[in-house]
Amino acid sequence: MLWQQLLLLLLLAVAACRATPSSNHTARYEESTLRILDAATERMRGIWDMRRRIFLQLTSKGKSPLGGQAPSKQEVETETYKLAFELAANLSVVPVEQLRDPQLRRRVQRLAKLQLQGLRPADYEQAKDLLRAMQNFISGSLVCTHDDCSARRPLAMYPQIYNQNMRSKSYEDLKLNWYSWRSAINDKDTAKSTFIDYVRLLRIAATYNGHVTPSRTWYLYYDTENFQAEMEEVIWEIMPLYREMHAYLRHSAMLAYPKANFKDDGAISAPVLEQMLSQAWYSHQIFRSPYPKDQLPSVHHRLEEVLVTPVKINKKATEFFESLGLNHMSDGFYERYSRRMNDDEGGPDCKSQVYYFPPDVALRYCPKLDYKKMMQIHGTMAELQYNIYKRELPFGLDTEPCPGFGAALGETAVLASGTPRHLHRLHILLNESLTENQSLNRLFRMGVHTLLAVPQYFINDKFLVDVMDGRIGVQDYNCAFWRLQDKFAGVQPPIWRSAKDFDLDFKFYRGMQPERSNTRKFITEILGFQFYRAFCLASGQYKPGDPSYPLHNCDFYDSKEAGALLREMMQLGATRHWRDIMHIATGERKLSGRGVLEYFAPLFTWLKERNMQLEIEPGWDADELCRKE
Repeated sequence: MLWQQLLLLLLLAVAACRATPSSNHTARYEESTLRILDAATERMRGIWDMRRRIFLQLTSKGKSPLGGQAPSKQEVETETYKLAFELAANLSVVPVEQLRDPQLRRRVQRLAKLQLQGLRPADYEQAKDLLRAMQNFISGSLVCTHDDCSARRPLAMYPQIYNQNMRSKSYEDLKLNWYSWRSAINDKDTAKSTFIDYVRLLRIAATYNGHVTPSRTWYLYYDTENFQAEMEEVIWEIMPLYREMHAYLRHSAMLAYPKANFKDDGAISAPVLEQMLSQAWYSHQIFRSPYPKDQLPSVHHRLEEVLVTPVKINKKATEFFESLGLNHMSDGFYERYSRRMNDDEGGPDCKSQVYYFPPDVALRYCPKLDYKKMMQIHGTMAELQYNIYKRELPFGLDTEPCPGFGAALGETAVLASGTPRHLHRLHILLNESLTENQSLNRLFRMGVHTLLAVPQYFINDKFLVDVMDGRIGVQDYNCAFWRLQDKFAGVQPPIWRSAKDFDLDFKFYRGMQPERSNTRKFITEILGFQFYRAFCLASGQYKPGDPSYPLHNCDFYDSKEAGALLREMMQLGATRHWRDIMHIATGERKLSGRGVLEYFAPLFTWLKERNMQLEIEPGWDADELCRKE
């Protein structure tokens, strides 16, 4: 009832303003708009309280009574959807251009348009069902890799088949797993029809925003005309480096699988590329590192000796941000708002989680103790710091300015914490730098992890957007996907495929949720390296041209200059356009591959020289392995 009364007041104020424009009338409907936002904030506080109750019932031993049953995540999601949907409907009548207060104008602009939450309840529920179905393609036990399913339990793509592929030394097994999963999920066109239904709902959501082009809603919070073109520019910017890496890895694949008959000027088979990505930090990879005899020092046992427990790792990660001049995390925080996950809760990835329920924030952390988790917790602590600053902002602006922005800030801490210089500071490594050969081996592993993934994020994003906008028709889905793989990544299917097939990778389905999109992952990587370069320059730990201070070994720990840039961006939340905020640190207003290229510059030089020595020609000429008929 309150919503209707507030909306009526707003409509009357708007009508009065349009009839006799004056500052008094403008003030009246600004006041009405603020009343609506205040009412929404009160409802949001109720949702935050629900999140708080969920968190406080979770302890290392499971659930503890707090005088009543905590709400479920489903209840929180339902209330959040209702608030967003109703608020957007009420704010859609506000003539934003006439609002004088820039912060109020910004709040209305961000809250009046939605993505999936703009769907009507029945459509929204269907969208969630479809997302669950696509998630089941990945985690469901659906695949029989041998003919007799009764003899063995069906496997899930992730983590079971994924881990099998990572360890496999048989190309035939890789090819069988690749084919079996796609056949299982697209039996009776299930995968394709699920995707088609989901795209239909994305298009409906766009119409509610008044967007004729559906991708405008998909890229809603980037607020950029033809944002896909800007991402493509970055791909072509880093393509010379990618081509050299591709050529070297193709050569490695030919050596690892001599019976596969790979061509020395061809594309890389898709299951082999997937295996390479999974093996970035695996100790028995199929590709050769630049200097196999100069292995990277093992840090696992030393990390256990020095940091001892996950709690100590958490505090070391917190200390990283405190050294920059950011928020101090008190003992009271760890006692009240830090919880250890149970050993069986984290799942195969075991990622720590940040909870946001102003005026407090909270942490549930992974209990695993290893090098990868140590770096990841630095990214998690960056998110925690970001939430502490954002909670001071009005509801609607207490978020990142665009998807992936906050994760990109966290990526800078992940990169810094994994450097030999930082590991030396933690007394895990004896020296603050590796030998030149070891350094190249480390950069090579980082390159496999990053350089192979970024084009895949772009391809998955471009395919989805081109389908949404009608540039790719249903009959051309599969072959269009493989044309994108050929053009931007030099990847081809391992066997002949047709338009009847539907060969998208499992990571494509992961990116169907707008908040976990491939667009977001692309931004996190590219913008992360841009921010990292900026912080390293500000700290003096990166000095272009000085081999003692390369970008890939920059640790900006204790740099108040870098901390000031990070804090200023975090404090702004979504109060300004993401380009304005990124400009604070980078001096740039566009995405750029410069950070990636400068980070991997020594590897780029080595790859060019090594490929010339091996008489390997960069580039590819993919076979036509997808037929339309």
